[in-house]
Amino acid sequence: MEITLGGGHARTESLNVSANGVYFASPTFIPLLTKLRIMLELPEDGASPSNVTCDGVVVRTEPEVETAGEDDYQVACYFTDISESDRERLESYILRHVPF
Repeated sequence: MEITLGGGHARTESLNVSANGVYFASPTFIPLLTKLRIMLELPEDGASPSNVTCDGVVVRTEPEVETAGEDDYQVACYFTDISESDRERLESYILRHVPF
C-alpha cells in the first residue's frame, strides 16, 4: 500500500484490512486524526493487481507517542471517503482471500 500525507509518499504493507479501514506498520510516527490518502494494491493470482484509492483518518497509533529510536509504529486508519465501487472491490477481494 502507499500512503500520502503532507505532500510526501510512503510505501508500506497492510497488516489487516477491512472495507472500513486498514491497520499497517509505519517506520515513522503518525499522530491521531492525521488525514491520509491511501492506495491499496490488491494482488490477484495470474493477473495484474488492482488498486483501491481512498481517504482516511488515523484513529490509533502504537506506541501512542513519538519515541526516539522507534521505527515500528502500528497505525489504524478509518476510511472517511471511499467510492462505492472501490468498497465493493475491496470487500470482494477480502471474501476471496481470507479464510473464514
